[in-house]
Formats: sequence, structure tokens, C-alpha cells
Amino acid sequence: MLENQGTSSTPILVSLIPNLMGGEGHIIPYHQAVSKAVSKLGWKHLVAIPSQSNVNHLLAEWDSCLSNFDLEKDGNIWQKVLRLTGVFYLGTTTANYLRNNVINQSESSIIFLERFIHLQLFALTIALWLVPTKTLSVWLLYRRDTHKDKTRFIYKFLNYLIKKRLPLGQLKLLTDSDLLSQSLSNYFQETVIVMPIPHTDIQVNNWEIKDKSPGILCWWPGCPREEKGWDVIKNLVNSSFKKSDKICLVAAKNSNLESTKEGIEVKVIKDKLTREEYNYWLNVTDIILLPYDDKAYEERTSGIFTECIIAGKIPLVTDKTWMAYELLKYNLGELIISWDNSEKVFIYILDIFKNSNIKTKIKSMQNSYLNFHCLDTYANAMKKIINQK
Repeated sequence: MLENQGTSSTPILVSLIPNLMGGEGHIIPYHQAVSKAVSKLGWKHLVAIPSQSNVNHLLAEWDSCLSNFDLEKDGNIWQKVLRLTGVFYLGTTTANYLRNNVINQSESSIIFLERFIHLQLFALTIALWLVPTKTLSVWLLYRRDTHKDKTRFIYKFLNYLIKKRLPLGQLKLLTDSDLLSQSLSNYFQETVIVMPIPHTDIQVNNWEIKDKSPGILCWWPGCPREEKGWDVIKNLVNSSFKKSDKICLVAAKNSNLESTKEGIEVKVIKDKLTREEYNYWLNVTDIILLPYDDKAYEERTSGIFTECIIAGKIPLVTDKTWMAYELLKYNLGELIISWDNSEKVFIYILDIFKNSNIKTKIKSMQNSYLNFHCLDTYANAMKKIINQK
């Protein structure tokens, strides 16, 4: 009884972030949005990150306490075996954090993991077997088609171990894609709850466009990766086009893209954008290019696509992707294109930009997304989950 005298009835949600990925992607804005949603509910939010993280640009209360061992780094078979040591370190540092900051602090504490590989999930499993779990819940948000991974059986087994360690009904499986929800539910034989995407605080302003070239401004956002269509974009840039002066492509500097004599203009920008800079380019862009690989993005979501719609911009996407699935809900199949012929893509960009009917349908989709992918809906979803027994 004595150990519970200081226990609060206010729920605690702990965001575990084993790898900040150098600040790339949506990891930071995602958990900043989670913090705002938690605040709306009157809960307490804690964030645990690796101990050597650069937190200058993060919220002051984020705790640098987890192991710095990079469990996602490439390596040979022996290096991967040695990573079991790193798994143990991450597990013990997680357990220490939970013991010192979470256990017995609230009648209900939620450990939230939204981006992870099997080794990081293994580390969490170890941590849970090192601490009391009577007041703990675990929410795992699966972003990828884990049911197709070679390691899928490991995730399934670790889910089982975590479920056995927790009180009945305290493991919740989440995702942000209804396509993934169906597939993962079938594989795990567990309900997988669909969550909104919360980091949609796009400030739509009449930005003054700096150094804008004449023509349609197309943006290929994010870090250059093959699964995001790097080869497609390189083909577009290296292709000649009679009306090339009417299109300008914006891309990250490390994409190594350069304008050619008879090709479209290329404008390279910083590799890592602040949220304000990201909002700027999202606002001034006319069309977002998302030539993503249909196998990689068959069921998984794209935060950039979601923000594109929230900002009322026109996306061009690949067939048989989650983005295509979403567009078809709003009768926007004309934005699903083939990227094989660069000249046809350019002509399509010119035609799409002048199409008022498409802009009207995008507006309708934007309104729907604003109502679902927002902090209020995210907060309500969390409240509903914690009330489930």
C-alpha cells in the first residue's frame, strides 16, 4: 500500500523513440503532435530518446536516456548477431527509465512505440520482463506490411510474449492504414485499430514565393530513396521537353539532380527542412510528385501525401499504392499515373494544373482529411482505446 500513496489517476503516455533517424522524416513532428493530443485529454506525456540525441530543436522535456546502439544499421551476419548485445542495452535502459519515471506514478501508464523493427520490439519485451507491469499498457503502431517480412514470425512471437506479460487486454495493436489493418489483423489474429495521422498542422498562408521560376512548381519532397521513385525523378530531369520552361522541379540537394540543356529547371533545397521551411514549400508548390514504388507502398501510408491533401495540393501517384487507394475514394483516379514516359508525365502536369474539376474534388478530399487526420480525432481515438477492456 505504501508504494501506491503517490500514484496519480492521470494517465501517462510514454513515447519510446529508439532511433530519431537524424531528424529525418516525420518522427519528431509525429510525437510533437501526439504531445498536443495528449494535452487535450489532460494526460501526461513523456518522450524517451537515445542519450546522445541532439535535442536542441526538440521539446525541452524529452528525456535523453535510451541506449545509443543503432539496431537498424546495415551489417554482415556476425555484426547482426552481435546486435543482441545492443538489444539488451536498449532493453535495460528502457526498463530503468520506466522504473524511475513511470512505474507507480499513475494508475494507468501507456508505452507507445510507433516506429520499430523486430530488434527494438525485442528490447521492449526484455524491458517489460524487468519491471512490474500491473499498471502498464503497450500500444504498438505498425506502419509497414510486416505480415510480408521475412521476420514476420518474430513480430508475432514478441507480440505474444508482451501480451502474456501484461494484464489482460492491455496490449493494443494500431496502424494508420485501413489496408494494413485488414492484413495485419489476419496475420496476427488480433484486432488492429486504425489511427488518424496527427501531424497535419499545415499553416496555409499566402506565402511570398522566393526566387520562383515561371511555370508550374512541382516538388519531390523528402529524402531521396529508391522506394520513393528516385530513378523516376532522375529520368524526368534527364528528359528533354519542348515546353520545359513551364515546369520547375524542387528536390533535396542530396538527390544530386541537375538541370539539363533541354530539360525542366531543377531547384535544389536543403536536405533537412525545419517545420516552417517544410510548410513554406508545401504552400508554394503547385503539384506534389509521389512516384512511390507500388510494392513498398501497397498498404503503408505516406505522411507527405496526407499533408499534401491537407494543404489542398495536387498529388500525382503510382497505381496500386495506398495513395491511389485513397484518391479513388474521392473519384480522383486521374491523379494515378504511369511514370514510364517522361514526356507524357510533363504533358499531364500541364493539363492537370489547368483542370478546375480536379481542384474542386481535391477541396472535398481536403475537408474530409481535415476532419479525420487532426489532433481532436487522434485524441478521441486514444481515449476510446484506453477505455476498452
